[in-house]
Amino acid sequence: MRHSDGNGRSTFPRFKNILRVVGATAVVLYFALPVALLHWDLDRLIFSAQSNAPTHEDQRFDVAVSPETIVVVRRYGGAGQACAFFFPGQHGGIDTYEGTLFPLIREAGADVYAISYPGQDGAKGHARRDLLPGQVALAIAQVSRATRCDMGRSVFVGRSLGATVALVEASTFRPKGVLVDGLGADLSSVVRAWISRHPALVGWQMLPVRALSGRPDYDATLLFGQISAVPVAVFQGTADTVTPYALARDATLGHSNVTFTTVAGGTHQDTYMLAGDAYAGSLRSLLAGNTSRSR
Repeated sequence: MRHSDGNGRSTFPRFKNILRVVGATAVVLYFALPVALLHWDLDRLIFSAQSNAPTHEDQRFDVAVSPETIVVVRRYGGAGQACAFFFPGQHGGIDTYEGTLFPLIREAGADVYAISYPGQDGAKGHARRDLLPGQVALAIAQVSRATRCDMGRSVFVGRSLGATVALVEASTFRPKGVLVDGLGADLSSVVRAWISRHPALVGWQMLPVRALSGRPDYDATLLFGQISAVPVAVFQGTADTVTPYALARDATLGHSNVTFTTVAGGTHQDTYMLAGDAYAGSLRSLLAGNTSRSR
């Protein structure tokens, strides 16, 4: 009996040590995974799920931006009106916009030039944050030269990630105006919003997301400052959990060229549709060069 009791007492401390090691390993892995993803693999996460559904454009431009990478621009309309360059979100989905957004833009008096980033909607290659602005700029420049889309008769329209891309490209091209919805205040805030939507990952909020995700962070406040002469209309839904409403609104404060419109109950998916006439009216005003600075 004494011998057996001795073994029991010696076994229990070993078991506790094993539990400590397992627990410590689990904690390390819990935080090591997001560190690795944010620092080395964020591009793959951002541009992961893509659409390849059939589209029905009037003309297609395949712009080679590298030997293995293409940016696609699709024209909808007769190439005789003003031009609206459209920048989609991370998943593309041009076929969906053919039925929801593009008719609205056409009715407002513009032909649509819908951009697909590498990997989206049949565009060859894989998108990267650091290369995307230059690649899209090359595509816009080539399409503008091949059409009547000089910047004096062009507006930029962006949704979600595309809202940020539209602002970045506006700093290069200075279009007649920019219309966006589902705008992220910056990349790190969008990542934190994603973490918040997954309760099991709440501990990841402790991580230095901005430092781990690296540059560019695409700070909307700074982007607005770079295009102070370009009128910008922002529509943001109060129920948007992907690009939170309050952060987007705060990013626009202090910029006289920016008009901010609150869409009550609008989510990240449907804000532009719920905005309806106000969205269409804003687009028409930008195309006409008749904008209001009131909020």
